[in-house]
Amino acid sequence: MQNMPQKTIEETEISINLSSEPTLIVTDNSGTRKMPLIDEKYTIGREADNQVCLNSDFVSRYHAVLVKVCDRHQFITYRIVDGSIAGKPSKNGIILNALKQVSSYDLQDGDIVTFAPEVHILYLAPREI
Repeated sequence: MQNMPQKTIEETEISINLSSEPTLIVTDNSGTRKMPLIDEKYTIGREADNQVCLNSDFVSRYHAVLVKVCDRHQFITYRIVDGSIAGKPSKNGIILNALKQVSSYDLQDGDIVTFAPEVHILYLAPREI
């Protein structure tokens, strides 16, 4: 029997989270990458010491913070807060779902947070099985 070439499946649509933890889809000048969220807190910004480092000159060095929170139904999500851990706001702010600027927001499945032109994160909540 002749060996048939294996078909490679490429992930072209990354809008469904099949993992058990929340996930970020990060898009910046370096491309798009997937990042599972497991820690209590993440810093987001241009500096290399951020847990979520964004490649763009329009992003502040320390642009925002993600903090794990539990809502009233005991559901785990992440709150995004504009600015550094020290409380200094970012220069350009954060835009939620291309509609409004926010300073703090509890993320929901499918939310898109924009930091700069063509620099954003897509938040994916874990799917219940």
